[in-house]
Amino acid sequence: MIVRPILESIVEDIKFEDLPANWNSFDLDNFSKSKRLWDYQKDALKNAIKVLWKYFEGFVDYQEGEKFK
Repeated sequence: MIVRPILESIVEDIKFEDLPANWNSFDLDNFSKSKRLWDYQKDALKNAIKVLWKYFEGFVDYQEGEKFK
């Protein structure tokens, strides 16, 4: 039996290109003036952005006093 980390399964179900424009419009190729990211670093940033988007997407719908499921 292979145990998959929870966040890994979350980010695999979300396409970075399908996120709203304010979440996926970062220029990862030109990360800074003097630094360039490797492909694995860009993928890690995309995954982090997808997890944050998922978190804040659920947070927006939260109502004070609501029970977590």
